[in-house]
Amino acid sequence: MSLFRRSPQPEPIKPIDLSNPIDWDAARRVADAVNRGDLDEADRICEATGYPRETAFAAFRFID
Repeated sequence: MSLFRRSPQPEPIKPIDLSNPIDWDAARRVADAVNRGDLDEADRICEATGYPRETAFAAFRFID
């Protein structure tokens, strides 16, 4: 599942558990990739973490 693309049929959204630890370095790298327009790289970074949805959510703090 791509975290930065719209899917034609949305999957049921599970609530994000913000009590999970966030890898802030990964979130910054995700934001850098999104700012460059490299959404595939952003997805790869998120999926490589233990909490991909939470990392993607945290990245929005750094996206321009």
